[in-house]
Amino acid sequence: FMKKLNKAKKSGGELLAINELHDRGPTKVKNYGIWLRYQSRTNTHNMYKEFRDVNINGAVSQMYREMAGRHRAHPNTIQIINTATLQASECKR
Repeated sequence: FMKKLNKAKKSGGELLAINELHDRGPTKVKNYGIWLRYQSRTNTHNMYKEFRDVNINGAVSQMYREMAGRHRAHPNTIQIINTATLQASECKR
């Protein structure tokens, strides 16, 4: 994705760290908002989706499954821009 965003090649960068995010209260169901960008067969699309899960990793997994089912988007064409935990009053959908 870096080559599409700006002029950078794989050989010019280095992967420094991969960190998995863990929630403090994994037994409480929360609402998560995910802003993403994905490449369809014709164009690039920005999207906002809301999911309900016990942790952010489960919400991201749901998002990948839904994007594959509804939009036929492969996981390597999806870029997560931002994630947020939402209150019930902040949910749009």
